[in-house]
Amino acid sequence: METVATLFGAASLLAGVAVTMRSLRTRQIRNPTIPPGWLPVLSAEALTKRLGADALIASIRVKTGLAPANFERDYGQTISQFMAFVQLLPASESHHHAQPGGLLLHALETANIALHLRRAQVLPPGVAPEDIQRREHRWTFGVFLAALIHDVGKPLADLHIVIAKQRGEGTWSPLAGTMAECGTTRYRVMFGSSRAPHGSAPGVGNYAAHQRMGIFLLQRLVPQSTLAWLSEDAEMLSQLTAFLSGEDKSNAIAWIVTQADRESVRLNLLTGPRTRFASARAVPLIERLMEALRRMLAEGGCLPLNRPGAAGFVADGQVWFVSKRLADEVRSYLAAHESAAGIPGPEKNDRLFDVWQEYGALIANPETGGAIWRVRVQADGFDQILTLLRFPLEKLYPSPEHYPANFVGRVIPLIDARETGEALPQASAEEGAPTTAGARSADTPQDAGNLVPADASAARLPPMPNPGGDQELLPTAAEEFLEEDDATHFLPRPPDDHRIAPMRLPDQPIKPDGLVKPKAAPQGPSDAALRFMGWLQQGLANGGIAHNETGAMVHFAAEGMLLISPRIFRHFAERFGEKGDGTPSNLAEDKLGTGIQREVIKAGWHLLGPKKTNVHKYQVVRRNGKGGSQLSVMIIREPQRFIEPVPPANPHLVRFENEIEAKRDLD
Repeated sequence: METVATLFGAASLLAGVAVTMRSLRTRQIRNPTIPPGWLPVLSAEALTKRLGADALIASIRVKTGLAPANFERDYGQTISQFMAFVQLLPASESHHHAQPGGLLLHALETANIALHLRRAQVLPPGVAPEDIQRREHRWTFGVFLAALIHDVGKPLADLHIVIAKQRGEGTWSPLAGTMAECGTTRYRVMFGSSRAPHGSAPGVGNYAAHQRMGIFLLQRLVPQSTLAWLSEDAEMLSQLTAFLSGEDKSNAIAWIVTQADRESVRLNLLTGPRTRFASARAVPLIERLMEALRRMLAEGGCLPLNRPGAAGFVADGQVWFVSKRLADEVRSYLAAHESAAGIPGPEKNDRLFDVWQEYGALIANPETGGAIWRVRVQADGFDQILTLLRFPLEKLYPSPEHYPANFVGRVIPLIDARETGEALPQASAEEGAPTTAGARSADTPQDAGNLVPADASAARLPPMPNPGGDQELLPTAAEEFLEEDDATHFLPRPPDDHRIAPMRLPDQPIKPDGLVKPKAAPQGPSDAALRFMGWLQQGLANGGIAHNETGAMVHFAAEGMLLISPRIFRHFAERFGEKGDGTPSNLAEDKLGTGIQREVIKAGWHLLGPKKTNVHKYQVVRRNGKGGSQLSVMIIREPQRFIEPVPPANPHLVRFENEIEAKRDLD
């Protein structure tokens, strides 16, 4: 018996050891050790945690306005399937979002920005309000989906993904399913000619091809029930598929996604990480350009400074380089010392300028939003107007003791073909930072002076005759606010590459009936009025002042630009005073803003109503077609004098003239 018991115990022990070994082997298969250079295939939950994407997904859900269960049914499942598909792939080799997980983060960022922009759109365009309400959720999802998967074809067209399975290694084909569906335990990302089109340089993928892949992968990423729901709106589905297949880049959905994509790229280039895959072979173009520029300055000779015929001029903490010469010299230097591969040619100097601007290496021109400045350079025996690029010295030299001496002369930026008449002032840290459209708030006195400076307004804006002479400030009704269910679909703001134009004021005043009034003695607008208009211009340009949306202080109609009165004037006076010069208003609270309102009225830019009233009434048209609340507005006629392009009219506002028409009938 003891022998039997011993044998039985030994057998049990061996069986237990065998079970343990099998368990360990199974665990090793399920959780394999990841060799260096390889990445694990992760679940959507694990990817979310690893990349810290929770906040982006939460922001997307808030913008949809859906309950959690409804969001998860369509948006959540699509995001999870997209995550499983792209894993930790990069969005580029060495440009934007080049770090592990960059493609996923770029997609979520673009979708989040696109949903924000979608709120400023009336979609679908040109339909009745009740149709807009009925179809809004499908169009919102269409915008989201287009933004999320606009780059999903990159793994197929631009990258070479090596996958490891239990039976060896191979190449992942995205059309065969996700990596997990292909039995992949780990993968590594390769860049090179295996995915490059014939004749292209190594490391350069087929960047046009990936834009057409979204349509092929659509059904893999979106639940079938969601696709069936989307297909009930043929117009939306047509725009979505046209964009994803690369056939139409100009429809409403395409415009939103393109703007969102650019903004995601811009923010990443300015503030994102510089991490890249170890297998990335291409050095970022910006690094090559900046390193070459620094070496050229250190070596001397290639870029002479501070003399007639020089490549650049130093003034108060910046170097002003002659734009074309700088591009040509840097290109030649790289070709001689490294390679010209990947460097845009002489006919594409603007691409070099864009790269320096995208990464914040130079200071952009706030008048144009671009890199080029028109500058007058003056010295003894030298006076010439040049197109220059403006670089902060700290971007080019290791420390202040290496800075070159200032130019003995004057560097005078030109504004709208007119010089300021003053030498370039020393830039502060804030002024020296690169600025881009939308990056600054309108609620700062500095912004109010960007286009119409408080200390030089008369020199930069031509005077305009006053059509009505001195006018009394008539009492205005308290403005009413758009209710939450009124005009909830908005119109697009001007794209980033459309700038606010300088004022183009007519030579003769226009009467309300359209007839030209004989010229009177010209009386230009006051400095206060110009400061107000400059603040308004800048705010509309960079998004600091909303328009055509719920609660906005500015709307557009066929008659002109509508300023909610007295709210917008009160808002200005609270921040900058009644004269816009920073002096606090001394008016009673119920009169706050009437001083600046009076100055704007005296400028004569607005449209007079019956009996020379300054305030007009508009009514909100609700989504059910019924009338909503009323707005009291001042109408700035011919708004194209002040901004370009003029946004479309808000279709949810109609001029309220019932009382006027009734009086006319009685007469």
